[in-house]
Amino acid sequence: MRASNSAWKRHDAVALPVAGASVLVLLWWLVSLRFDVTVFPSPAETVEEAVRLVARGALGEHVAISLYRLAAGFALGSLLALPVGLAMGLSPFVRRMLEPATEFFRFIPAIAMVVFALIWFGIGEASKIFLIVYNCFFSVVVATEAGVHQTSINRLNAVRSLGASWLQTVRLVYIPSTVPYALRGMRIGLGRSFATIVSAEILAANSGLGYLIYSSREFSKMDTVIVSIILLGVFGVVIDRSFRRLSRRFARRYLPEG
Repeated sequence: MRASNSAWKRHDAVALPVAGASVLVLLWWLVSLRFDVTVFPSPAETVEEAVRLVARGALGEHVAISLYRLAAGFALGSLLALPVGLAMGLSPFVRRMLEPATEFFRFIPAIAMVVFALIWFGIGEASKIFLIVYNCFFSVVVATEAGVHQTSINRLNAVRSLGASWLQTVRLVYIPSTVPYALRGMRIGLGRSFATIVSAEILAANSGLGYLIYSSREFSKMDTVIVSIILLGVFGVVIDRSFRRLSRRFARRYLPEG
């Protein structure tokens, strides 16, 4: 009986997503019947355009540069945010000093900083990476600080009763307790990075999927726009799933069960 239930779960894990995607494609096709390819292309026309873009080699270049910007901005933003969030959680002095700035800037979208990014870093890669760092940074800071505050008082009392120093308490209790929250903040930051890359490449780039969306719109190449949007969604899902899997693999002992 248990084996049968397991088989049904595996079947549902494949069948249900496929069914949902099929319904979405069907609705897409039905809506496209009312429009021209320059307004809302059909699934078949979109696939044909994707094949043409791949054959010309243009699509791979745009995908590669967008993924590079995402990876660089997300990694740098997370690396900068983790110690800042930890320091704000551990030190009331640091929290009081930095909290006004973090609370202020985390509500300002990255697109509002495009002008400053161009003035400070020019039109090269640094400006796009800066915008992704900016949008990712605050999510990770807030989540990491929250993780420090959620540390169990019983665990703290236990290590202190054994004579642990402050640094040992941080290493053995605070950091492990913060890991799940920091990873959650990084996942949120990853999603915000995908949102930022489109804005950055539309306004300040001549390559990447965001640029491809904007330049194709000007020539009414809506099939290319949809190809780019689908790729962003697919890469987002794949990267998010990969991040979750890597988190479970390398940080399993710090994560809650289930």
